[in-house]
Amino acid sequence: MTSTHRSPLRALVACVITLVLVTSRAQAQKNEDFGIWIGGLVTGKLPRPLNDSAGRWRFWLDAQYRLGDDATKFAQGIIRPGIGYALSSAWTAWLGYAWIQTNPPYASVTTYEQRLWEQASWATRLGPTRFSSRTRLEERFVSTGPGTGWRLRELVKLSIPLPSIWSAVVYDEFFFNLNSTSWGQNAGSDRNRFFVGPGLALGKHSSVEIGYLRQTVYRSNSPDKLDNVLAVNAFWTY
Repeated sequence: MTSTHRSPLRALVACVITLVLVTSRAQAQKNEDFGIWIGGLVTGKLPRPLNDSAGRWRFWLDAQYRLGDDATKFAQGIIRPGIGYALSSAWTAWLGYAWIQTNPPYASVTTYEQRLWEQASWATRLGPTRFSSRTRLEERFVSTGPGTGWRLRELVKLSIPLPSIWSAVVYDEFFFNLNSTSWGQNAGSDRNRFFVGPGLALGKHSSVEIGYLRQTVYRSNSPDKLDNVLAVNAFWTY
């Protein structure tokens, strides 16, 4: 890799490391935490015997492993399969299921959650720059109480190509609770996640994004909680 190709990468990596080091000092503050989140997402067309003649049916499988309490404890794990249908070259409709285990510090006690989710995904390019969005509706069933929690999530993502196999990635995702439940979901703004960092194309079908994610958890009866996260996400598309 030439020095010209390395310079944008060095700048991005330096920014990410600086953000993580600075914000990890939040350990000393009661309402802030440092974590490490590792995730992987596999998407693609269903095999021909299971697909239609146009090959519009899709599959989705992602897994998340999250450490909290200054990245010293397992805080949350997620397994999320789904199936989709390509409505056009830009739009895909999805339907899926998720299983989640959440431990302290991300919950007061260990909880087990099941979700149904419906999603509309959109992606396009403006020149070499890739824009995408994801609108997801979730129905949440939590082990600590009865009732269904309805939640809406909106993610907007921008990926800007850099020299060689690198890119600059920025996204923001907002969560909004549509109702309140006996197990602790409160109607209104739930949380926001902002991510910035470099992306690396590993091959025709795979890539990885490593960067800083700042999650703000909105609380009605106490100060908001901030999670400063080193996020590593791998993607495979077939």
